[in-house]
Amino acid sequence: MSTERTGMRTSTRALVAVALLAGFYLLAAALVVGLVWLNVELVVNSDRFHSGMVKLWLLSAAIAYPVLRVVFLTRRPRSDHREGLVLSREQQPELWARVDRITEATGVRGPAEIRLVSDVNAYVSEETRLLGLVPGPRRLAVGAPLLMGLSEAELDSVLAHEFGHYANNDVRLGALTVAGHNALVHSIATLHHRADLHQAQKAAEIAEDNAYRAAKGRGARDEDPGNGGVERVLAKLFTQYAKLYFRVTESVRRQQEFAADRHAAEIAGRDATAAALRRIPALGAAQGFYLDRYATMGWSVGLLPVPGQFYGGLAHLLADPKRREELARMGLDLPEEESGPYDSHPPIRQRVAAVEALPDTSGLPGLGSERPALGLLRDADRLLAELETLELVPEAAAKRRVDWPDLVHETLLAHAREQAQPVLRALTGIGLHGTVEAMLDALEAGRGAEVAAKLPQSEQAAQATGRAAREFHRGLLREALEALTVLALTTDRRAHWELSWSRPAALVLPGDAADRLPAALDAAVAAEPDTAPLRTLLAETAAPVPASS
Repeated sequence: MSTERTGMRTSTRALVAVALLAGFYLLAAALVVGLVWLNVELVVNSDRFHSGMVKLWLLSAAIAYPVLRVVFLTRRPRSDHREGLVLSREQQPELWARVDRITEATGVRGPAEIRLVSDVNAYVSEETRLLGLVPGPRRLAVGAPLLMGLSEAELDSVLAHEFGHYANNDVRLGALTVAGHNALVHSIATLHHRADLHQAQKAAEIAEDNAYRAAKGRGARDEDPGNGGVERVLAKLFTQYAKLYFRVTESVRRQQEFAADRHAAEIAGRDATAAALRRIPALGAAQGFYLDRYATMGWSVGLLPVPGQFYGGLAHLLADPKRREELARMGLDLPEEESGPYDSHPPIRQRVAAVEALPDTSGLPGLGSERPALGLLRDADRLLAELETLELVPEAAAKRRVDWPDLVHETLLAHAREQAQPVLRALTGIGLHGTVEAMLDALEAGRGAEVAAKLPQSEQAAQATGRAAREFHRGLLREALEALTVLALTTDRRAHWELSWSRPAALVLPGDAADRLPAALDAAVAAEPDTAPLRTLLAETAAPVPASS
């Protein structure tokens, strides 16, 4: 299909979307006007007043009021698109020069403001008026993970894609479609909320009445509180209309994405555009993994990375050779997806295929560098630290900031203390000190079963007798002894957990202690306990070893 025909079809659907937005308000107005007309006709054509008129008036008011109140009179919240950190032209001339070069090549008015955000995303917005008919200041948001994970050429393609929406007037149309989307969603949600309140109020009235009846010795009434009345019916009616509206508008947006991708390929080059499309989903997965496994690993124990590293630490993970291989494989193995009628973007595999099918283009002269895009930012560490201050929840200010090796060690040490709590309670419960030495003394004295009985255990283990009980106890005692040993070795840094960006943190023991520890634990909890190997290992590691930096 030609670009001209695609553009025509998209424009047609855009006009339909605008008509549907107007139709939403017309539908609501028609409900109210129809009710007014029905009541007027009833009065005009009736020769006398009767009670049916009052009932119809009350029913009409019950329907018309929520329509007027929710659809026409409720002020809807607006997003001001001001999240993130402002990057001024004076402080970030390289990034601004890049953006100016791309907007000039695109032939559109550039942004008045660039903001750095924490998402794996870039987007444009415009403060339009009259549902997008009157233009206003434009803003560009760029995600810090994109700067860390993309080359300059790939970032150029992302920016060219976004400004391609300006060239196609997608941003103005976006204001129209988003306005309609917000109006429908807000109206439906408000109607459901009012219906829930009415339903809850009716249920409370029924409960109060039944309590009164019970106090009088009368039986409770089995009364249904209903489903929320007319508000629920109106919400369902508007929901059906919304489905039609969303199918049309999201279809338009999907076509706009293809058009913006073609524009990006013309400006930044086909290969850079395809590479960015492949890399961005992998970056999203990498950031989610990083935030979960690294940046927030110490949150529950009051720790965070040093300022600038909560978001900036993602660069360490992306620089790790094994992680780079994983991300490269993810970029090559794109997921098989089918486009749904309510999806705003086409599946990434379809977008990549469409770009790679374009003629080979190198893009504009002066673009296309393979240098890391983060180099376009001056003083990136400071900016990332300021971004944390803006975007992290207030509770983050109370956390202690430590470097990565200490963050890993102190976090896992806190978890080791938690893991050792059951055995510490078991030892003190039988009158012993909560130390690994006291545990070894108890095993030598034949008190292992006494300690095991105080440890948390499964119902099967608790009911076992004889040899089966001894086997269950041996497993419990070994886990407990290992927890105490690890706690003893790591508390004073005789052992430490070592940070790795390519695998989980590993416990590092001095010398050959890691090889000897399993056999020493087995010997200590054997049928005839031999605690000497573990005591020797603990004595030999008495001199602390420094943690790796």
